[in-house]
Amino acid sequence: MKASVIREMSSTEIRERIDNEKTAYQKMKMNHVVSNLENPIKLKFARKAIARLATELTKREKDEAGTDAPAPVKATKSEDKAPVEEVQESKDETAEEETKEPLSAEQTDEKA
Repeated sequence: MKASVIREMSSTEIRERIDNEKTAYQKMKMNHVVSNLENPIKLKFARKAIARLATELTKREKDEAGTDAPAPVKATKSEDKAPVEEVQESKDETAEEETKEPLSAEQTDEKA
């Protein structure tokens, strides 16, 4: 499906077409699992058609909302990221351990 054809469609037509294309894609995918399709590249074309339709719909929604509005920013979880200081401290500790001189037999007996 060409982009020029999609641009001529209304937003409701695009939504309906996306639903139809997704349903057809799911059926093709299921048929391909059960028995191979004659042309498995049709799956690729179906995915691309759905993506083109969705892209045009998103573009229209942004235009309707106004381009002056800032794009939404994804929130990141600060808990997932380790603070830089903790990482550097652990590196320093391992570096100190590596630079220590080996203990003599007398020193190991004293520690035990």
